[in-house]
Amino acid sequence: MVVVSPLTGSKDITLVKTIESSQLINDWQRDFHIDITAELQGYRQVYLYQCNQTYLKFFSPPNIAGSGKLYEQLQKFDWFYMPEKWEHKIALRNFLKCKHILEIGCAFGSFVQAGLDAGFDVTGIELNAAAVKIAQQKKLPVKYMSLQDFADLYPESADAVCSFQVLEHTPNPRNFIKLSLKILKKNGILILCVPNSESFLKYQYTLLDMPPHHMTQWSEASLRALENIFPIRLEKVIREPLAKYHVSGYVTSYSNKLQSVSPWAKLLFNRYTLNPYKLLLNAGIRKFLTGQSLYVQFRKIR
Repeated sequence: MVVVSPLTGSKDITLVKTIESSQLINDWQRDFHIDITAELQGYRQVYLYQCNQTYLKFFSPPNIAGSGKLYEQLQKFDWFYMPEKWEHKIALRNFLKCKHILEIGCAFGSFVQAGLDAGFDVTGIELNAAAVKIAQQKKLPVKYMSLQDFADLYPESADAVCSFQVLEHTPNPRNFIKLSLKILKKNGILILCVPNSESFLKYQYTLLDMPPHHMTQWSEASLRALENIFPIRLEKVIREPLAKYHVSGYVTSYSNKLQSVSPWAKLLFNRYTLNPYKLLLNAGIRKFLTGQSLYVQFRKIR
C-alpha cells in the first residue's frame, strides 16, 4: 500500500512510529473494557507518519477509524461527551455577525443548545446514532447525517461551520475541510478545535490519541499550513489554558519526560512531590500554563 499525506497527497512523509495492534487491543480492554479487534480490520501493525510539508502527523492504514459502535460504547463514560468545553464560549463570542451555524459532530447537542440560547440558528450533524437519538429527544435540531450529504444538500448555507474535537477523528482531513468550506458562504467563519500535539500530550502514552479513536495529530504549525491548501485566511489561534481535569496528566507527563533525560529529576519528581505540584497548579497557576487544545479560526476568502 502506498502511503501519502492525507492533506497534500504527497509521498514526502516520514515514518515516526510503529505500533503493534495487539498492544492497542490489550490496552483498550484493560483501560476501557472495550474490544477494538474488529475496528483494526485485522491489521497487525499501525503506523504513525508525519507529512513533511505540513507537519501533520497521521496514522495508517486509514480504514481503521472508529465506527459508530465504538462511540456508542465510549459515550457511557461521563468525560467523553463533555457538555461544556472551553472552546464553546470562545466560539459563541466570535459569532456576532453570524446567523446560520452548523456544528459538525455535535454529540448530544450541548453546543447546539448553547447557540440557540444565545439567539443563533444552529444545526448539528452527528454520526453516532445513539447520541442523535438523545439530542432529538431534547427537541434539538440535530440530524443523523454525514458531512458529505449535508454539503450536497445545503451548499453555501452557513455563516459559520465549527467542529470541536472532531477533525482529529477523520482519516481524510482534506475532504473534511473541503466539505466544510462548501457549506460556508463566502467570508464565512470556519472554526476547528483539536488536541494540541505539541502540548503535554506529546509526553504521554494516550490511547485516545491513537487509532481507532484519533487518526491525525495536529499542531499549530500543521493548522497554519492549511492556508496554503485551501481558500482560507487564518484569523486567530488560541491555546487552551491548563484545565483542572488535566492537571494530573500534565504533572505526570512532565515528570516522566524529565526523569527520562536526567537521573536528578527523580529528586524533584517522585511520589512525595507530585501531589504538592498538583495542589499548586490547582490553586491557580494552571491558568498560566498551556493546556491540551487549540482553537483556530479561519475566514473563507472565495
